[in-house]
Amino acid sequence: MKKTWKQFGSAALCGVMAAALLAGCGGAASSGATGAASGSSTVSTADTAPAGSGEFAGTKLVYWSNWEATEPQGVVITAAVEEFMQETGAVVDLQFKGRKGIKEGLIPALDADQQVDLFDGMSNKSNYGERIVSLEDVVAAADYEKDTNPVLMELARSYYEDGKLHEIPYQMKANAYLYNKGLFEKAGITKAPDTWQDFLDACQKLKDAGITPLTTDDAYAMQAFGMHLARMIGSDEVKKVVDEGQWDRPEVLATAKAFEELASKGYFSTQVGSNVWPTGQNTEFAIGNVAMYCVGTYVVNETKNITGPDFQWGFFGYPQVEGGINDQKAMVIGMQSFAVTNKCANPTAAFALIEKLTRGKWDAKLAEDTLGIPADVNNTEWPDQLAEAKPFMDNCNEIFATSGGLENNPNITPALKENLMKLYAGSCTADEFVTNMLAAAKG
Repeated sequence: MKKTWKQFGSAALCGVMAAALLAGCGGAASSGATGAASGSSTVSTADTAPAGSGEFAGTKLVYWSNWEATEPQGVVITAAVEEFMQETGAVVDLQFKGRKGIKEGLIPALDADQQVDLFDGMSNKSNYGERIVSLEDVVAAADYEKDTNPVLMELARSYYEDGKLHEIPYQMKANAYLYNKGLFEKAGITKAPDTWQDFLDACQKLKDAGITPLTTDDAYAMQAFGMHLARMIGSDEVKKVVDEGQWDRPEVLATAKAFEELASKGYFSTQVGSNVWPTGQNTEFAIGNVAMYCVGTYVVNETKNITGPDFQWGFFGYPQVEGGINDQKAMVIGMQSFAVTNKCANPTAAFALIEKLTRGKWDAKLAEDTLGIPADVNNTEWPDQLAEAKPFMDNCNEIFATSGGLENNPNITPALKENLMKLYAGSCTADEFVTNMLAAAKG
């Protein structure tokens, strides 16, 4: 049976999180709601390999990456792979497949007996089954785990029935409210909200100062609503709502009424109902016209060419709600991850490359260049833009599923997004939202 987070001891969950966290949209800790294109490029082949000397001389590794070669992640990975080849004598055939290329191409390639030794991409690779191998032995041999976020390592194990480690976290993210500290200061708000009442008070102060408090996009419509509902009933129960059509639960209506109130008080952008990603993100939040956006920390990297160096980034965990069963220590965090396939003849070499990318200078370089969160707990310097996310991640003791569990049923997602956007825009009431979702669940 798969583990749930309540089965993990608090000591493991509350451990130092100095280097913690897709969906991005849809559960991936990806760089963008829609992901990159599916282009493929090979940057390191036998033709450019070093002379045969070093620990892994004579070893060839084929590495498929879900990034593009031109993305910041791709640039850093390329340089790290080149150094790894020079140091170890291994030959690494590095192929950038993009999100779509990994999703659509990797399983057919492995099933056709194509050589792919390791790959990266969105976490929870349990759908690969026996195509990927347990990494417990190589992780233990390298004494790797002591320098990795303990909560995310347990999360990685929780995806698998055998409870073993089949993937290695990196490119972490946290999802909650990213906000513009400059606009908060302009409105006289000196402290980020802890509770829902604090949140309402902040929204009113922003509005009184002539600042639009909130916006979202269709791609991220489920995040705030799902986390609010998860505050009330927990992530596992949110999954039951979407999987079993339990839209008539009183907590669903209470959550809908909370957002109806936000809409009725004019706290959402007037264009929110028509926002298709990345409209709200780029043309409202990133340019400083809206104060808050419920999304993942990856948005800092996505919008850096718009926000520029002077944007004052802030972060706070989703507010605690009255009558809820958890607080801001329960949150949505996640990651990209590496895995080694059953085609790999030298898992030790493959893991050594993973270790190269998730430790020391290359891990720090990935965090710096992608405005992301380091995987190595010894890399304690986070990008300034994410400084306020660090305390929340350091104290996390419970991990919500993506959007609090609201994205667990893709069959209901289109209707859910449509009706949430209407709710945020004030074009449907909380009661109408519940009625519409009950009808959608019945088909």
